[in-house]
Amino acid sequence: MIHQRWISMLALSVLLLASCGSDNGGDGPVALPTDNAAVWDLVWFSDSTGYGVADLWAASLEEEFGVDVVSHDYAVGGLSAAQILSWLGDEDGNLPKMKDQVAEAEIIVLYGNPEESGATADIDTCVSTSTTTREPPTRNSAEDWEPYEGVLISIYETVFDLLDDHRAVVVAMDMYNPVIADWRIAGIEAECTASWEMMAETVEIAAASFDVPTVSMYDAFNGADHSEDPREKGYIGVDGQHTTDEGQAAMVQALQAGEYIQVQDD
Repeated sequence: MIHQRWISMLALSVLLLASCGSDNGGDGPVALPTDNAAVWDLVWFSDSTGYGVADLWAASLEEEFGVDVVSHDYAVGGLSAAQILSWLGDEDGNLPKMKDQVAEAEIIVLYGNPEESGATADIDTCVSTSTTTREPPTRNSAEDWEPYEGVLISIYETVFDLLDDHRAVVVAMDMYNPVIADWRIAGIEAECTASWEMMAETVEIAAASFDVPTVSMYDAFNGADHSEDPREKGYIGVDGQHTTDEGQAAMVQALQAGEYIQVQDD
C-alpha cells in the first residue's frame, strides 16, 4: 500500500528553486560556489517514492558542476507534509542535526504527502493498487485542499526562517501516479485524475506563494495530460507503486532539466 501507499515523487512533480533572504524567489538561477573547496549539502525529504534518488541526484550534480555534494537523505515511507513540518518546527531540541543541515544546505528537496493535513479523506480512495469497483472521490475543489496548502506554506516559512540569509536552492516535488491502470479497471479514472491534479496544483500554488518556480514529476511520469501509464514505460516496479532504476533515472532527469543553479562568480 502506498502510505506505503503514498508516493513521493518527484513528488516530483514540482521543482521549486529559490535563494533565501533578500534573494529568495524565482527570479532565475541561484549562484552557488564551485571553487575547489566547494561542498554542497543536499537535504532531501520525501516518502518512499523518493528512495535512492537523493544519492543519484547528488552524483549527477557532482558530475555536472565538479563539486562535492553530500546527501542527507530523509526519505521515509509514508512521509507526510505534516510530519516534515513537525520535524522542522521542533522546539524541544530533539532534531538539532536535521535543522542545522537545512539551515546550511545549498539544495533542499521537499515533498510530503497530504496525510494528516485534513485534506485526504477522498484521495485515499485513489492511492491504492486495488482494481475493485468503488465509489470515486468527490472532494476535488481548491477549498477541499486548502488544509494541505496551509501545511506546505508553513513548511516554506519554516525553511526560509532556518535558512535566514544563507543562499540555497529549494526543490519541491509533487507525486507521480503509478496506479492509473488500476483506476481504469475500477472505473474511477476521471474522478481520481481530478483529485490527483488538484493535489499537484496545491503543491504548485503553495510554492508560488514564495515566488518559487515548479516542475512536475506527475507530468514527467504521466505526460502533460496525465493519461500515460508509467508502468508501461518501465518506471514502476513489480509492486505497482515504486520506481525501478529507470524510474529513478527519470526523476533525476526531471530534476536536472531545470536551469536553477549557476556558477558563482569569484
